[in-house]
Amino acid sequence: MAMESITFDINEALKHYMSDPASIPTPEADGALFDCENEPDALTNAVIDPVLNPIVDAVAENPEAITRASYMDSLQFLLKCAPTSPGQSVFPSSSEPPSSSASSSAAGRPPSNDTVSELFNLSRYASYLPTHALSKLFDLVMSGLAAEADAILHDLESPDDQETLAHHKHLLEVYGFLLQWTVAAVETKAAEKSSAQPVARGRGKPKKNAPKGQEAVWDSSAQLQAALDTMCKVLKLKLSKIFLTTSERDTFIGLLTRPVYLVLESEQRVKSTSIRMHAFKVLCMAVKHHGHGYAAQINIKDKHARQLADKLAARLARCDTERQWNDVAFALGLLPHKNEEIARVVGEGFKLVQVA
Repeated sequence: MAMESITFDINEALKHYMSDPASIPTPEADGALFDCENEPDALTNAVIDPVLNPIVDAVAENPEAITRASYMDSLQFLLKCAPTSPGQSVFPSSSEPPSSSASSSAAGRPPSNDTVSELFNLSRYASYLPTHALSKLFDLVMSGLAAEADAILHDLESPDDQETLAHHKHLLEVYGFLLQWTVAAVETKAAEKSSAQPVARGRGKPKKNAPKGQEAVWDSSAQLQAALDTMCKVLKLKLSKIFLTTSERDTFIGLLTRPVYLVLESEQRVKSTSIRMHAFKVLCMAVKHHGHGYAAQINIKDKHARQLADKLAARLARCDTERQWNDVAFALGLLPHKNEEIARVVGEGFKLVQVA
């Protein structure tokens, strides 16, 4: 039986995502998930695993499986069950989340375009996606993207086949979109964990399906570092052969860099030298090989630049080849030199070189 594939337009998907992730239609999601729309606490690992496990197995066998409509919609359905901004984890002025429409969709059927189910409505402010499922979904997206990068590397070694390259472009956009969304959910969860205040839930009730301590034990740092490694793997590809216009390329590079800027917003994340260095490596590769320079200058804030300046100042003392000097000089070009503190840090780096 042939799989029904998705029709995916990255610009349309981004328009919905940037406006409101809950507005993304997921009509082909597994019926077991729709059964939880009006019973948010019923969305347990026992319900999710039978839906998620076959997708994990299929993507492990072939990254193209992500384009099966039921798989893609099920993944997006699950991602809609987690807030994607730390600011969403607190209810607005009222003490309760907004109520959903009384005319919610029937069990097993998608909600209409003008209504949002209770599950998605509540998920704007508190995660109803268990960390176990979010962790598994994170691994699925990154492993699929890594496998797709391997497939592209192989095909790029062969004579150009525009049909094959167009197919790879389609898959990269799908995985890139899911990557951006998943990292946003992961970083929101990490921010909740580091917050001193408990996350509010509907009508003050605790989530029934979360065993005590389950939400607190997940450390996503190792997975995030692996994700950044995978992004670097993708950025090593000759993407100009796949994305034939500047607009297409910039859109895709944004799917990889936007999560990095989000990671760099976290004080806890940037305290990790490994994550910080991996994040800057992604940005430097995007700038050096994929025309991200202007966008990087806009997005790198002073605090990001200070961290990068610290790294460059330390590295200056270890430069002993022309290539290393050129790499440092290139990265220096990203920094807002009008910042006196950053200029001082970099200047100290040059003094270290002179002393050495």
